This record gives sequence, C-alpha cells and structure tokens, in this order.
Amino acid sequence: MKYLTLNPITAGLTDLVDAAKVGLGAVALQARHMYNGYHLGEPVGGGEMNFAYWRGPMVRVPDEGTETEKRRALNVVSEFQTALRRSFTSTNVTKEVVRRDVTSSSARMSWTLMQPGVTRAQDTDRTDLEQEADALATSWWSAEIEKAIRAGLTFARREGRGVLRFRVAGGLLQLGEDQVLRVRAGSKPTDIARYVRLECLTTPENARIWEDPDTLTMRAVYTYQDAQKRECVEVSAVDDQDGLTHLRILRGSDDQAASAALDLGGHVHYLQLAAEPLITAQFLQNQMAYNTTSTMILRNTELAGFLERYGINVEPPYEVVDDPDRPGQTKRVYKSPRLGPGSMTLWRQSTIAKADAEGEYQGDQPLGTAQYGRFEPVSPQALITAAEHSQLNMYSEVGQTFVLMGKDATVSGRSREVAIADFDTIREETVLLAQAAVRGVVTTFLALVAALSGQPRRYALLDVQGTVRSRTVPPSPEDRRADREDVAGGVISKATARQRQGLDDPAQEDAQIEREKPQEREAQV
Repeated sequence: MKYLTLNPITAGLTDLVDAAKVGLGAVALQARHMYNGYHLGEPVGGGEMNFAYWRGPMVRVPDEGTETEKRRALNVVSEFQTALRRSFTSTNVTKEVVRRDVTSSSARMSWTLMQPGVTRAQDTDRTDLEQEADALATSWWSAEIEKAIRAGLTFARREGRGVLRFRVAGGLLQLGEDQVLRVRAGSKPTDIARYVRLECLTTPENARIWEDPDTLTMRAVYTYQDAQKRECVEVSAVDDQDGLTHLRILRGSDDQAASAALDLGGHVHYLQLAAEPLITAQFLQNQMAYNTTSTMILRNTELAGFLERYGINVEPPYEVVDDPDRPGQTKRVYKSPRLGPGSMTLWRQSTIAKADAEGEYQGDQPLGTAQYGRFEPVSPQALITAAEHSQLNMYSEVGQTFVLMGKDATVSGRSREVAIADFDTIREETVLLAQAAVRGVVTTFLALVAALSGQPRRYALLDVQGTVRSRTVPPSPEDRRADREDVAGGVISKATARQRQGLDDPAQEDAQIEREKPQEREAQV
C-alpha cells in the first residue's frame, strides 16, 4: 500500500518501479501458462517445460545409494521423462472456455454519443458535436482496436485483471530543447487520430492503475525493459493542483525524464479491466487431472499395440571398460533400462559371494531364478470415465455444460435452455466489462485527440455509452421449429425469430430475399 502515498509526478525511478509491480498469484500464473499451451509444466526456455502440472506417477532419483547408483538411476529418470514428453496428451479446455466466454460476449462492439441537456425536435436528431465526435471515433476504430479490447477481456477473465494502454506514435511528436514533447505543427484531429494506437499489455502485473483515496484523481505507473535492457517507467498521473495529466518516461540511470502535460479531463491513458477470474484453482485441478488421464489412455493404447517385455534376474547388455579404481583391470558397465511400450527391460540378477569352509572365494551365487514376462494393457473404461468426469467438472465450473450437449441428440430442448441460461448468467460480467471497456476507450481517445490538437475538453460534454451484442448459441432444430410455429401462430414476428437465430440485420435479410425472387422465377421458367 506504499504506492498510495507516492506522488508519481515527482518520484524517482526506484520507487516508481516498486509501485508499478502488482505481482501475479500462483493460480493466475498457472492459468496463463495453460492458456498458452504449457500443460505439462512451467516453461523453462527453448519450448521445454518442467513437470509441475503432471499429476501422474514420476520416477525420481533416490536420496540413498552411491554416486554410481544415482547416476544409473538418473539415466532411468531421463528415459522416463523422455517417454512422458513423447506420450503426453492434453486438450486445452482452459483456452477454449475463456475464448468462448470473451468472443461470445463481445461479438459486436459499438457506442452511442449523447450531448445531455440539448433540446431535440426528434429523438434521432444529432448535434454537430455529436456527429463530429462520432465521425472521428468511427474513422479511428478498426478490427485491431477490438482485438486489443478482447485481449484485455481475456486477461481479466483468465487472471482477474487486464490493462489497455494508449500509445501515440513518435512520428506525431517532437522533443523540444526543454525536453518537452509537442505535437507537430499543423496536425488536424483526423491526422492525430492516425497516430493513436491501443494495445493490451502482455504483462499487466507490471502496471498499476489506482485512484488517490483523498483527491480521487487517477494514477498509472508501468515498468518495462527497453531494447537496451534498461529498466524504464512510464507515468500517467493527474495533478491534484491543475487537473492536467502528466506523462513521464524515465529510462535507466538518465537524470532527466521526457515529460508532457495534457488536459485529458481527469483521464489517464491507461484502462484497467478487472473481473472475477473464470479460471479457478478447482478448474485447473480438473484440467491437470484430465491431461493426466488422457495421457494414460494413450500409454495404455500404446501398450496394447507394442507390448513392454521384461526380464528379472537376467543379465542385461553390457560393455567392458577399464576400471579407474583398479588400474590394469576391467569392469562391466551395464546399459540403463529402457522403459515404455515396445521395449525390453532386463534387470540384472542379485548375487552373493560364495565361499568354502576355509573362506576361499568360490564365485557368485545367484539369488532367485530368472523370470520373463510382459506388461498387459488394462480396460480403458475406467480411464475414459475419469476423463469425462474431469471434463464435466471443468464445463460446470464455467457454466458451459451446453457444450457437452451439442453432440448428444437425446438431450431435451429444455435441458439445453437451462444450460445456456447458466452460461448467460456467468458471462454477464464479461458483457458489462466489455461495455465499460468500449466506453472508456472511446472517451479516452476523444480526450486524447482533443488535447493533442489544442482543443482540450472539446468533447467533455458528451456522454459515451459502450454497447456490445452477444453472440447467441446456435439454436437447435427443435428451437427453430418452435420459432416457425410461433411466427405462424402470430406469437412472435419474423424479425424476432431471425434475431433469435443469430441474424444481425433482419431488414437487410428481407431486402436480399426480395432481390433473389426474380432470379428464382427465371430459374423456374
């Protein structure tokens, strides 16, 4: 909580770096790893993973024994890990459920601009300021903007928090002799908008956005490393005295910071998207259990086709090498056992030294008889049931059990409706967060362009409302048949039925049907 008393406008680099780092919990970190495909364990570099997320059996080097025995055991462990990496099977349900939640909740993004207190002859009348701001925002809006917002929503629903950052391309600005950044002369609002970018931070744990508890002004601090591996900090904070948003960039050991002050109407150029994480510890436990069970099903299948054979008290292959402990003598070095389907594992017999009554060595005497056998596969039904159980637990945790009903023709329409209702309830938080994100993005963009063009707070009187349209789950044949019956009976309109079936613009659909009628008549003739 030390950051609450920090003044980011005057603070030094070290204090700002400490204030910026929020940290990432163990559950959030694992959710990020699994979303990105690291299901066997944490990434350790070079595309490799450790075995932190594996819940099956492991072969480990024992603590006791000689160094030679430990090295031999290490070879067995290495062989086991290699076989596990080759056979490891996972299904990224973590990514699937998060993407379904986010994309379905923000399928269509839009906004409305309203200037309160204006007398209108008709509800559809719009003021010049509304039309100007709407045209400016529309010209700037693109698929990349929506992609950045959805990325922020993904972080929020996966880890609990995402951060969006506005960036002004350097080509728009000039650094004066006083180390103050200024917009190039003659730049119009539409020209400035071309240089404004919205991005989602890939490390939101390195950015802190908060409200001063006393003055209720916003602060934002973000730390990162530049191309020269220097610790850098970017500050965006509203001054309690003049209300201007002060931007500072500190790089490494540089004494002076690049700075600028803009009137953004109390906004900073960072937006924080916070939500209850969709991926919980319980979900991750079932994801790990599902991956382990799937892998063991595959291992069982491999064993069915390629039996693993073994020999006990059978001398394995060896090579004769010089004995470093006994100069001039040799010793046998046995090859390490190779585990897994299609392999032959030979275990050397145990012996004791045999001596006569006078204690003379008579050779080694074997303990036990040689045995030979093979490992047989088991019925996979128990493993399949366990995998289905973990899968059901995951979809139930996030309210997406309707996914499992999609391939089941025996599930009733009522059951589908109840399952989809659960999904709508859970994703309501995502819908509201997406609406707030659109509102914040458009509002901050207009404030930023107005300030950079020398017209601060030009659009401050406008009230921006973000809107998103959720993508509905495709209706079942039963649902569509019921809709047709309701239309024929006059219960609902054709427009309502089409909207329920996912058609975005029923009026445009009617126009297209009318255009196709002459072609149909010509084809019949």
